[in-house]
Amino acid sequence: MAVSECTSARISSVKKLIQPACIALLVVIMLAVSTCNQPVGHGDADSGPVMGTDKKPIVMAFVPSTEAEKIVEGAGTLMQMLQDETGYKFKDYVATSYIAVVEALGKGHVQVAWLPTLAYVLAHQRNGAEVVLKVVRHGQDTYYGLIITRVDSGVETLEDLKGETFAFVDAASASGHLYPRALLLKHGVDPDTDLERYVFAGGHDSAVLAVYMGSVAAGAIYDDAREKFSETMPEIFEQTKIIGKTDPIPSDTVAIAADVPPEVAEAITQALLDLVHTEEGKQAMYDIYNVEDLVLASDSDYDSVRGMATVLDLDLEKQVSGE
Repeated sequence: MAVSECTSARISSVKKLIQPACIALLVVIMLAVSTCNQPVGHGDADSGPVMGTDKKPIVMAFVPSTEAEKIVEGAGTLMQMLQDETGYKFKDYVATSYIAVVEALGKGHVQVAWLPTLAYVLAHQRNGAEVVLKVVRHGQDTYYGLIITRVDSGVETLEDLKGETFAFVDAASASGHLYPRALLLKHGVDPDTDLERYVFAGGHDSAVLAVYMGSVAAGAIYDDAREKFSETMPEIFEQTKIIGKTDPIPSDTVAIAADVPPEVAEAITQALLDLVHTEEGKQAMYDIYNVEDLVLASDSDYDSVRGMATVLDLDLEKQVSGE
């Protein structure tokens, strides 16, 4: 009887020791499982909120180049798709200018940005932003600038533009200003001295219409901005013609800020590549920037742009900011 009581006492003591240990182990397991369901951490108590969480969402920036409402709607849809695809929290930011996005990339306010060619080159030069993807349209990851005129303008060649009026698109536009300017110089036409005057139309659509309406003798557009009017003004192709085509221009970009961890950058890049091959994802990106596909890109793809900027002696800062 004494032995049995002694054994029972020992078992009771062992249980008392085991129970707290089991509880502690269970807590550790629960914490580990909980952590597995969270985005990968890139912060601690000293560095602030973790990137990709509710407290610090990944901000993706856009600048309206067409209808602003269309971009805002498409951006919101894309943010939700990216959240579902990666587990990170995303927030869209529709800026008023490309220079604002370039500055935000350098200050940590924006992590991902859809940037045109020249703005990307400046963002890389100024704050180390890195291109990860190029946009594909019409099956190409390059595009061209065109110089068009009315068929009845009397202008047959680029050399005929001396003494005429001209419409560029925007000071920072590669296809609507910089590459066409280089093309004109190559053909002996200095826009600053040989044209009667030139204007910045503010958009490719506006440049097309300026030529079509006869407000200017010729204008620079991307290839082929006239297609937007193919349904409402089909005669535009009969009444205007192409008299010049630039060298190929590397397409616009998806760029990522220098302070974004590599694994986050890779996750975003892969998610965009996966989404553009789904019907819903492709539609969302097409609604924003007429994106048909995306391909991987590297900074060296844009060396030709730097070469063009050197030839024209451009101040990238002034070009992108429109000064």
